[in-house]
Amino acid sequence: MPESFPALPCFPCPHASNCCSWGVTLSEAEAEGLGARYGRDKVYRTRWGEWRTRIRKGRCVFLVDNGCTIHKDPHYPEVCRAFPWTDAETGGPYEYDQTICPEFLEHPEFVQIGKVSGKRSGV
Repeated sequence: MPESFPALPCFPCPHASNCCSWGVTLSEAEAEGLGARYGRDKVYRTRWGEWRTRIRKGRCVFLVDNGCTIHKDPHYPEVCRAFPWTDAETGGPYEYDQTICPEFLEHPEFVQIGKVSGKRSGV
């Protein structure tokens, strides 16, 4: 079993930051911190009570020039920090469509690594 996950080419992303197309779920603390620092209009609560980042022009509002502007922020979302290896909500392997990142189409062995290990990524 690998000691760590292989690095994905996250910056600059060769896939136009496809994983940032939908915005992400935020914890209460992440929503509060990001809203306070960058503006309350950058986050919102869904009708189901879930906090999320806003989407503008088909990408997360924190994505600028194909790079995440909050990557080093202390409130960088756990969902982003763990994707695509670990599901931030369960702590287990990410069970949804990992092909959101086309790198998984080019390297199908990555999907198996995530399923076997379940460790967190530093990506």
